Amino acid sequence: MTFDATPPRAPIGALRMSSLAMAGVIVAVSVPVAVATMGMSTRVTDQQAQVAIQAAGPITRVVVDDSESDVQISGDPAATGVDGQAVVQWKGKGGKRAALRQSVAGGVLTLTKDCSDGGCGPIDITLTVPASVSVQATTSNGQIVLNGVGGAAVLTTSNGGIEADGLGSANCSFKTTNGGIDASFRGAPSRITAGTTNADVHITTDGSTAYYDAVHVTNGTQQLSNVRDRMSANEIDVTTTNGDVTIS
Repeated sequence: MTFDATPPRAPIGALRMSSLAMAGVIVAVSVPVAVATMGMSTRVTDQQAQVAIQAAGPITRVVVDDSESDVQISGDPAATGVDGQAVVQWKGKGGKRAALRQSVAGGVLTLTKDCSDGGCGPIDITLTVPASVSVQATTSNGQIVLNGVGGAAVLTTSNGGIEADGLGSANCSFKTTNGGIDASFRGAPSRITAGTTNADVHITTDGSTAYYDAVHVTNGTQQLSNVRDRMSANEIDVTTTNGDVTIS
C-alpha cells in the first residue's frame, strides 16, 4: 500500500547540487602495514593489520573509495589536517591482502582500497578531520558514520546504514540499500537527498528553516513535522520502500 502526502509543488526554478570537483593530479602512495592484534571487525577474517592515516593541513576535502568495510569520520574544529587509522583484514597467514592507497593533492585527501595484488578484504577506516571539510565516502557491506562536519557530504553504501549527526549548511546526499538513514543538521542545506530500500529514513532539520518535502514511500508511513512550505527553494527529497519516513 502506498502513502504519499506530499502536495503538488508550485513551479519554481530547478535546483541542482553542484558536483564536488577534485583538484590536482593525485599520485597514489603505498602505505606500509604493521601487523597489529585487534578485534574490531565482525567479518570472518583471521589476520589484521593497522595502518596509520595522516595528512598535514590544510585539508578541505576527503574522498574515501572503499568496499566491504565500515567508514567513520568525525569533524574537529581545532584540526587542520587529518589523523586516523585503517584496519586491514584478510584470511590466512600467507594470504594476499588489499592495500590502502593515500594521496594528497590541492588540499584533497584521497583514500582508495586497492585489490590489484589478488587479495581483498575489509579495510575499516576511522578518521578525525577538520570540521569544515567536505566528504565523499563510498563503501559496501558496511556502515558510514559522519559526525560534526560542515561541508558538503555525499555518502554511498549498500547493505549498511548511514548515520550523520551535527551536519552544517552544505548540501548533502545519502544513498544505501537494505540499510537505514539517520541524519541531523545544525545548519540549513538548500538540498537534502536520502534514498534507501527496506529501511527507515529519519531526517532532523535545524527546526526553523522551511523546506519543500518531496517524499516517496512504498509500504511505509510518513511523519512530517518539520517547517514545510511548498514554495520554498529548500528541498528534502526522500525515497524508500518497505520503510517509514520521519522528518522533523
